[in-house]
Amino acid sequence: MAIKASGSLSFTEIRAELGPPPNSNVGFYRQNFTDASRYGNLTLQIADGLPVSGEIKWSDFYSKRLNVVVDHFSANQVRANSRDQYVNNNNIYVVGGDSTGLTKVDIGNDTSGKKIYAHATKIFQSESNAADRCALRTGNGWTAGTKLQVDIGSTARIYGAGGKGGNGSNGSGTGSNGEGGSTGLGIEFGTSGNKTIVNINSGAIIYGGGGGGGGGGGGFDFDKNSSRSASGGGGGGGAGRPAGAGGSRGTTGALGGNGNPGGESGNTAAVGGEGGGGSNNGNEAYGGAGGDGGWYGGTLGFDGTQGGGGSGGEGSTSPGGQGGEGGTGMRVTGATNTIVLTNNGDVKGGNASFDHSIRYNVTVS
Repeated sequence: MAIKASGSLSFTEIRAELGPPPNSNVGFYRQNFTDASRYGNLTLQIADGLPVSGEIKWSDFYSKRLNVVVDHFSANQVRANSRDQYVNNNNIYVVGGDSTGLTKVDIGNDTSGKKIYAHATKIFQSESNAADRCALRTGNGWTAGTKLQVDIGSTARIYGAGGKGGNGSNGSGTGSNGEGGSTGLGIEFGTSGNKTIVNINSGAIIYGGGGGGGGGGGGFDFDKNSSRSASGGGGGGGAGRPAGAGGSRGTTGALGGNGNPGGESGNTAAVGGEGGGGSNNGNEAYGGAGGDGGWYGGTLGFDGTQGGGGSGGEGSTSPGGQGGEGGTGMRVTGATNTIVLTNNGDVKGGNASFDHSIRYNVTVS
């Protein structure tokens, strides 16, 4: 637990929390630590608020807590979870631990007296099928009383997955809806009395995944001696990481085109896939084109567009499927007063009519 806030304080108590300094030199605690392999591009103290020059006194150690870093900066990750990574002791670094010998194993999983820095600078990807699936999230198992700080570096790219395009109608009928995109960053820890700090640096990108385009509707025409049908084109996949697959064209009568997959975002964000073309059966039955997948610069922002309608004889029509909803840039399980947010990055999601860049009081998984 953190060092006590008042009363008589011994070197033994300080050493138990911050680790034994080399040669029992208290002045060791009076420094900044920089080590790219252990802390990324952060400059940290062994405990926040200690003096880094001049005199250091026992009273300077009151209420101090050891700093620990969760490494999201060494490699790209899929569905990263800071708490799970901590519990599994996967690239967890105690500040100053290379000198004090203190490790995560010594601390254990109870972090109520610690400050945790989750630091991300790489590319993170989510998964499709659910809007609340996050590429990077804090996890919700932190011990009550843990101080948590999420630092998103300028080179971080955190992308929701693109939604799959809807399938085109088989002959006359409505095209299938496109799948929604998923989420970039998820914050699952923090209360009004113990807020999680979220620092998003300039240059960082946190985008929801693009929704899949809707599948095209089909058409049918019946004459006295013949009938004709036309199927819809598949919707384009939404952009993201991973990208959404294109929807399949319908397979009855005249055939449209398959939807194209969305682009896979990397160091730069990608564009949505183009919907498959429509179909024409003898100028009497028409299948609609698939809608385009969503992306950050699409016609509807991150939402996929609706598939085109089909038509046939006697004025019959069949609508295209709806485009999938664009994913959210950042989701927070609590209210706005559960985090302290400094956002100098590019956080986007949703569309021009409904902002999904950051959503509060929502599920995160």
